[in-house]
Amino acid sequence: MPPKSNRLVASCLTMAEMPKDGLLELAFLGRSNAGKSSLINALTRSKMAHVSSNPGKTQRIHFYQMANWYLVDLPGYGYAKVSKTVRDQFGQAVEEYLSSRQPLIGGILVQDIRRDPEDEERQILQWASDRNLFLAVVGTKLDRLNKTEQKMRIQRLEEIYQRPIYPVSNRTGEGLNKVKEAIMGLGLTI
Repeated sequence: MPPKSNRLVASCLTMAEMPKDGLLELAFLGRSNAGKSSLINALTRSKMAHVSSNPGKTQRIHFYQMANWYLVDLPGYGYAKVSKTVRDQFGQAVEEYLSSRQPLIGGILVQDIRRDPEDEERQILQWASDRNLFLAVVGTKLDRLNKTEQKMRIQRLEEIYQRPIYPVSNRTGEGLNKVKEAIMGLGLTI
């Protein structure tokens, strides 16, 4: 019988704690307040990722079993209201994961569509390029802009990132199918 999907199977801070079954992994990365957990829940039609009004609640690397892969929810960066020691600890775990995890095939960079990328987002672009990994940029919170603002922000982010942006609203579901198609294009079932 296949393992049950859409469930947390590991919450880690070290490589030794991570799954060893070799299933492919797709990492979800982004600022603490970008809507990463809400996007995960909207894509999976579940409540598997904890959503909080306080940014920075994800402080470990969470592995969620999907049909034939792991959705890996990484701690957000930027606005986490935690001590420097704790932030350094999960920052080091994320860095080690991103630089050396073999089953990792790419990432979904979650970006608040209303904001321009900062150094961390540029580092994620460089990471994906250096490792020759898939990277999709998802612009969340689309519903918080009017149609004219949406068009302007999508165009702006595509110019900056030099790649298509997947604009979505986790609340209304707009754009989620395109993100799912990108994930399925990797051979992953969602």
